Amino acid sequence: MSWPLPGPGGGNAGAFNYRLWCSDPIGFLSDIAGVYGDVVGFHLGDSPCILINGAPEVRELLTRHEMHLRKPEFVRDSNRAHWGDGLTTLEADAWQARRKVLRPCFSSATVSAVSTCVVQCTTDMLNSWDAGSVVDLQYELRMLVARIALRTVLDADIDGLGEAGGRSGLVSRQQAYGVDYCSAAGGDPAAPLWQIRPRAPSRMDEVVRIIDERMLGGDSRPDILSMLLHQRRHADWKAGRDEIVGEIMQMLYAGHLTIPAGLMSLWKELATCSAVSQLEAEADCYSARGYRDPVSQVGSHCLSMLKESLRLHPPAPVLYREVDIAFELGGYDIEPGAMVLVCPQLLHRDSRYFANPDRFMPERFLAGDDNSGNPLMSQDGHRDRTVVSAAPYLPFGMGPRTCIASHLAMQQMTQITLMVSGRFSLQPAPGCRTRFLLRPRC
Repeated sequence: MSWPLPGPGGGNAGAFNYRLWCSDPIGFLSDIAGVYGDVVGFHLGDSPCILINGAPEVRELLTRHEMHLRKPEFVRDSNRAHWGDGLTTLEADAWQARRKVLRPCFSSATVSAVSTCVVQCTTDMLNSWDAGSVVDLQYELRMLVARIALRTVLDADIDGLGEAGGRSGLVSRQQAYGVDYCSAAGGDPAAPLWQIRPRAPSRMDEVVRIIDERMLGGDSRPDILSMLLHQRRHADWKAGRDEIVGEIMQMLYAGHLTIPAGLMSLWKELATCSAVSQLEAEADCYSARGYRDPVSQVGSHCLSMLKESLRLHPPAPVLYREVDIAFELGGYDIEPGAMVLVCPQLLHRDSRYFANPDRFMPERFLAGDDNSGNPLMSQDGHRDRTVVSAAPYLPFGMGPRTCIASHLAMQQMTQITLMVSGRFSLQPAPGCRTRFLLRPRC
């Protein structure tokens, strides 16, 4: 037996909801969840939507029912932008086959090998900074991520930041930085559902030249492109040139949003955090080892601070899916064509799962918790282990479509945070959310 979805109804509800959504999307979702519960049906304009906002329901949706869902076209377009399909834009069997091909590119050994590149590129960035100056941190971090991606994916570098000798080539700063690409439902910029992501510009001549030459020449380099070409030659993956180009373009810009946004949110929290001395001590230890050893994941204050910052400020505050095949969830029939929304921003700040949900409390994620890193903290700061597995934590998604590069992103963010904290104390500069004052470490 199923029940009708609870939610705001009435003849003009869609138009009214649309206005509220455009004004404050998260506030609107919070309000309807507060009134109608964890499964809410509503319209945005003429579009039927369903909010899933309970931890058990979200887990069931994204694990058991992922095969019944698909990414909406406006989300796929925001990942594809001016280029072709890749892992993030494929569905069903094509997605499963591509993920299998890409899995070796993000193995533990590969992630560890990227560490040296992160150290080299971050050192160059820090050497260009002057204590007492103000930097546009968003720009600096995005260029850093772009350079690491070029080195890792194509064994290339950015013109003016690296040397051409021994590399596949040099890419201009403008192309490496990318463009902010806006995708809206149905191509309508006034649509209620839209996304802006950093993506590859429409002209990427140098990157395409590198790919074409490598495909023709067959030279092997310590990068992801060589791994893909090896898979193409020796595995059951008959990828054409356009498939390779589309996948590489998505890889190059996949971290342009998550890593800079995650690190900027962290440093804003650290500006008023009393535990920053623990981070600095950890940074000093990392520096004393010459950045040679992998960053320890056990008992790391830096890692726990990053995880807590991602809880408070998830890079993707709302996840979107469309229902492809009907299914039942929580006693409700979920019909094809509806847009399903999951809101990490609400789940991560839900007092049912995290006590003091709006407080920055890195101790939630210190060693001793389960692998999900989802402990509910009691009012006195002690872990309540009876609900660890129930607390939702999805900065990189959940279920089969969890971000394949999540471990790589966390390692990069941890290394960058420790290296920056070893040299500078960052303070938000007044008047601009992206600018920070660089104070020397005392």
